[in-house]
Amino acid sequence: MNFDPIWSYPKPVQKPHPPILLGGESGHTLQRVVDFCDGWFPRGRNAEAILPGLASSRTRAAKAGRNPASLSVSVFGAKAERATLDTYANAGITRAILRLPSDGRDAVLPLLDQ
Repeated sequence: MNFDPIWSYPKPVQKPHPPILLGGESGHTLQRVVDFCDGWFPRGRNAEAILPGLASSRTRAAKAGRNPASLSVSVFGAKAERATLDTYANAGITRAILRLPSDGRDAVLPLLDQ
């Protein structure tokens, strides 16, 4: 497919540009992360694909001549369980983004304390 050139305004103020993250867990996605992105954004609901995907992305990055440590990994919707978060941290995952309910502060603040 060919597309006409497009422009986006306003341009990012940050130099270099803001980090480009790509979500998904397929092999094609992981290759695109290595080829074009600054980080990977897997979904926590597909947790069984995260650690194998991390290993695959590191192998792909090394094969492409890219430092695997140059790719951040942000698990979106990670389970707020100590064992899961420790596993991610030990694997070198950069961050885990936890889900919070859209409730009032009385419901949310205790969850943040956990």
